Amino acid sequence: METVQLVKVSEIRPGNNDRKHFDENALLDLAMSIKANGLAQPITVRPIKGEHRFEVVAGERRFRAVSQVLKYETIPALIRELNDEEASAIMLVENTGRTDLNPTEQSDAFQSRILQFGWSIEKIAEIAGVTEDLVKRRLSLQELVPEAWHLVSCGQLPVGHAEAITPLDNNRQRIALRILNQNPSLPYRHFRHIVNDLIEEQSQDSLFDLENFWVEQVKQEEMPTRGKRAFTGAPSRTDLPPVQMMEK
Repeated sequence: METVQLVKVSEIRPGNNDRKHFDENALLDLAMSIKANGLAQPITVRPIKGEHRFEVVAGERRFRAVSQVLKYETIPALIRELNDEEASAIMLVENTGRTDLNPTEQSDAFQSRILQFGWSIEKIAEIAGVTEDLVKRRLSLQELVPEAWHLVSCGQLPVGHAEAITPLDNNRQRIALRILNQNPSLPYRHFRHIVNDLIEEQSQDSLFDLENFWVEQVKQEEMPTRGKRAFTGAPSRTDLPPVQMMEK
């Protein structure tokens, strides 16, 4: 039976949320809205076996706004008996249907359901309400080297650039990042051309010669128009942010 009742916030704990970062300003805005207008929708919780406590299934942002910002002692909650997989499905719908997860959070969310429950790409897409292509592209981020993963998580590397380098081995991913760091305003189409060149050369021995070649090209803001590495086509972007490398 599902019931809505006031539950003490001290008896509720957060669940294993896909969202790892909660923006403080956004929580404050949500708290002020709840204070002024009330909680429009109760959170969803499930009983924790063997304890007189509950776990948040959906509505952790609302729970945090009420408990951490407003310091209310109770919160309206829909209490549901759910197993781990059912709770995981509801959480995914909640997170993808309201405020989007960042790309690496999405990647981890999709990957965890494959590993824990054996979900297919089709099932993830259906439950999350996204395309199968997006699921595949986000899952490809699992192949990123730690530096690239961190840059995407921080919003310092566009997800399209990150997805482009996932077919590369670890060394070539780092080369692609170093090349981009030499000219952070390098248009995406040019960057894809460089990545394609790295993919082509992946099984050959000219790894570092290729890096030196492209570093010199992007430093000079030049792209070859003839020969094997020729690039044709007008640039489409000139607004790439600086790429900052992680220190080991």
